[in-house]
Amino acid sequence: MSNLQRLCRQAIEDRLPLLVMAAIVVGIAIGMDGDGRRFVNGIGGVLWLVGAFLIFTRSVAAGVTWRQIGLVIAVILVLSSQVRPTDPVWAVIGFGWGGVIVGFAGRDLGSKLGAMLGALWLPAHVLIAVVRAGIRELRDQPAALRTDPPPTAIFVPLIMVLAAWVFAALAAEWRMSRADGKLLVPRSPVRSR
Repeated sequence: MSNLQRLCRQAIEDRLPLLVMAAIVVGIAIGMDGDGRRFVNGIGGVLWLVGAFLIFTRSVAAGVTWRQIGLVIAVILVLSSQVRPTDPVWAVIGFGWGGVIVGFAGRDLGSKLGAMLGALWLPAHVLIAVVRAGIRELRDQPAALRTDPPPTAIFVPLIMVLAAWVFAALAAEWRMSRADGKLLVPRSPVRSR
């Protein structure tokens, strides 16, 4: 079985396809104008929340601990407050490293934690937006105005989901292979006699 086939099978086991579909719908909504954007974004949001629920329940059933869930929540809150959902480069960097952290900590459940990291982005993003709006209201500051996103912003939700999951799966696999002694050990070009 090839690596790509193995990753696809793992993605299906981790309940990732619905979240990927939701990220695509949200990305389409980001690129739209007018009233249709709200409708499509609402559909994407509902799909995202259903996907997040499926991923969460599958992860808990597989044995993810509350400590690991706490780590995912801490990482996603940091990422949601620091990475803007309009920049694909920072999405890959931030969610890639976030995936490495949760994947490495998750060991054999690392890919499930990576899926959970991507799944919890939308709820964390909404929570951060509400908190920021409340702080602006308390400080008597004007509301932030939404600007037109750059054309590449339509890809960012999908990039965040895939980067978190792929990097988590690879980090978990690397850690498990290292622990099992299956990791290739570099050999000296000079053979001992």
